Amino acid sequence: MIANTSRGAGRHVCIVGAGIIGCATAMALSRDGWRVTLVDAQATPGQGETRANGAQLSYSYVEPLATPAALRALPGWLLSADSPLRWRPRNDWAHWRWLAAFVASCRWPQVRRTTDALLSLSALSRDTLQSWLDTVPGLAAGTLHARPGKLVLYRDAAARPSVQRQLGWQREMGCVQRVVEADECRALEPALAVTGGGDIAFGVWTDSEAVVDAALLAQALARASGAMMRLGDTALRFEQRDGRVHALQLSSTQRIDADAFVLAAGPAARALLQALGWAPLVEPIKGYSITLPVLEPNAAPRVSVTDQGRKLVYARLGEQLRVAGFAELCGTDRSLDPRRIDALCKAVRETFPGACGFDDPKPWVGLRPATPGGRPLIGATRWPGLWLNAGHGALGLTLAGGSAALLSSLMGGQAPAIDPLPYRLPA
Repeated sequence: MIANTSRGAGRHVCIVGAGIIGCATAMALSRDGWRVTLVDAQATPGQGETRANGAQLSYSYVEPLATPAALRALPGWLLSADSPLRWRPRNDWAHWRWLAAFVASCRWPQVRRTTDALLSLSALSRDTLQSWLDTVPGLAAGTLHARPGKLVLYRDAAARPSVQRQLGWQREMGCVQRVVEADECRALEPALAVTGGGDIAFGVWTDSEAVVDAALLAQALARASGAMMRLGDTALRFEQRDGRVHALQLSSTQRIDADAFVLAAGPAARALLQALGWAPLVEPIKGYSITLPVLEPNAAPRVSVTDQGRKLVYARLGEQLRVAGFAELCGTDRSLDPRRIDALCKAVRETFPGACGFDDPKPWVGLRPATPGGRPLIGATRWPGLWLNAGHGALGLTLAGGSAALLSSLMGGQAPAIDPLPYRLPA
């Protein structure tokens, strides 16, 4: 264990979920003096919803999904067979409550408040992760962490006013970004110049953005935290005594007693909380990815690319290209639609022809638990002894370090680096 403070004073914390959020939380708490146990149903940290996500550390571009532009585009998306967004209505009251709250969040004042909150958390995340990479021996080795910069491509010129509004807000929060025209997009990423990259109206360039393999990072954080691992064992329910959560029952029939518990189990968190009598408004949003070998380095992107029109992201991870996208509201269905994988492969062939091999695209699907407005839930629950770190949506990797640092401060009774109120749980 690597600890540099004594906030935890040797107390024992059990973290449910060994994805990127749970492993980052383990790292932060261990450095604050806690003795950590990590529990996960998977046999290795960084699997589940973390294993093959989009790999982008998007610290400066954190626009939530719920915006007026998204609300206007929603009918067209839902009626299109190849839409980046799909919705499967369910006979579930919580699902409809989430949708109603999502629509209510699609207002500019709400988007502004959420953007401010996400930028504060992402800045803390950037600083926290970098401090870990700089100070923990061997942590960065093998994680494929790099800072190539990020280019967001827009295909529709009509999007420029709303993009400039968003960038103005982000500039007030210290983000350094600029709008670039189509020719400069191709200059910043020469691989786009091979075929022109399709119809590019304009782009947004952020020099400071980074990429990392989320699964490798989660595994490195778990090791560096010195946590005791209880992997391949499913969390069944929390046990209470005198109103306080004091134990966790596992599927192996064993039980873990601890001074505190952190629920960072992605889409599984809702069921564990529902068993206690509360169901947070968190909806699993399914996304897809492929991981392709790079055959022609000069034809593959070196900067981090987001194709806003297609809702796809590209991240170069060494000699591989990670491509991810789509958002499907279909409950906990993890079935892999081959049409989505075909669409990802087609996009790579069209945008970066000759760059990659497609014999084994390593298809993957994950469920990204999201709150309606886009702010994660970080803090104490109504049950003493139980804390929550969940609901990050597509920004889980980006926000992991900051969420962990914020929660560790709260659990240690210390003044947090940022205002915790935007992320607190509803009463």
